[in-house]
Amino acid sequence: MKSVSFANFFHLSLNQGVNVLVAVVITPLLYQTLGEGQFGLVGLGLTVVMFLSVLVNYGFHLNGPKRLALTLGDTDKQQELVNEIIVTKLMLSVVLSLLILIAIYGFNFFPDYSSILSLSLVILLGEALFPMFILQGLDKLSLVSVANAISKLFYLIAVVIVVKEGSDAKWVNFLFGVSSVIVNFGLLVFVYRKWGLRFYWVNAAKVFIRIKENFQFFLSTIGGHLSVHGGYIILSNFVSEVELGRYNLAQRVAFLLRMIPVFLTQSILQSASRLYHENESDFNEYLSKAYKSGLALTFAVGLGFAITSSYIIRILGGEYVDYSANVLRLLCFIPFFGMLNVANMIKILVAERKEILAKATWVTAIFMLVIAMLGSYYYGGYGLAVALLLSEVLSFAVHYYLLKKYCVLSNDGNK
Repeated sequence: MKSVSFANFFHLSLNQGVNVLVAVVITPLLYQTLGEGQFGLVGLGLTVVMFLSVLVNYGFHLNGPKRLALTLGDTDKQQELVNEIIVTKLMLSVVLSLLILIAIYGFNFFPDYSSILSLSLVILLGEALFPMFILQGLDKLSLVSVANAISKLFYLIAVVIVVKEGSDAKWVNFLFGVSSVIVNFGLLVFVYRKWGLRFYWVNAAKVFIRIKENFQFFLSTIGGHLSVHGGYIILSNFVSEVELGRYNLAQRVAFLLRMIPVFLTQSILQSASRLYHENESDFNEYLSKAYKSGLALTFAVGLGFAITSSYIIRILGGEYVDYSANVLRLLCFIPFFGMLNVANMIKILVAERKEILAKATWVTAIFMLVIAMLGSYYYGGYGLAVALLLSEVLSFAVHYYLLKKYCVLSNDGNK
């Protein structure tokens, strides 16, 4: 099982490596072509849609892989679970898109970037079609790397062909979404055929059952994404479009780095789930080794990026931007502080302690929103960067406290 998890982490890291390579090419292109203001608005539109994608996923990425992993060998149960989740996500993506379009064109919301945001909504459909939870549950994450590479290549080529000036900003996220829809749909079809699954449209009653069942995971996910993405939306209300664009340049790097703890969680969750139900001692040993390795890795990455931040910003921006480099020096340590909470998250997920996750996530989210507003108001992007670091530390403390309180971390092994 350990080798499987290492393979998963390798493929997820390879997947992120593709994202980094594409970012190195496409970020300076967009930054120079669109200008700081439009670049910032593109980032704002993407941030809003990525937050909406949380509603599309509805927490299925947290417990879907585990449940699928525990049904290995039973094709009928796998097929039922997969179809119910996919249909639910598709319905949520359509409803959310319609609501946002009504808000934009019916009530004149988001006036500064309405065209960017409306065209960005295609990303939600791509998210609904993405079979990540299936591939996690089946331990086939190598397919994610392949699909991601193809999708990013399509996106890169499309941007080079289409985006020529600042007025083309509205097409950037749209092209990203179209690429993901095409590739994710193809990957989903491949998965169904490869594992002998049959797609069928489930009835509304099943969808409502899934929505009710995952409500607490959904709340937890919203709180988590508020902590990650909410700050940028808050910052947009307190700084100019130029400063927003410069912050976005640093945030793009930090967001890629922030995925390291997420990848580690995804890579070990299936093996950890099985060990938790089979042998508690092996589970604790396995989790301890993965946790310590993750802390060492993320600290080394943060230190390396802090030292080289000036060069990184020069490469990504096509020029040196002192503000962006300074913000990156702060944000690059978010993966390390985020890694502190991985062991807590694994123990919550394998035990399906949804109530703990919901409470801890929302305490952290509320704290982050408050200090993000204060930090952004008084210190702009620097204040927001510090707020994000503090929220990661608080998240670890709150999750740990609640786990101890509910005996999930008890020394006597009580679950």
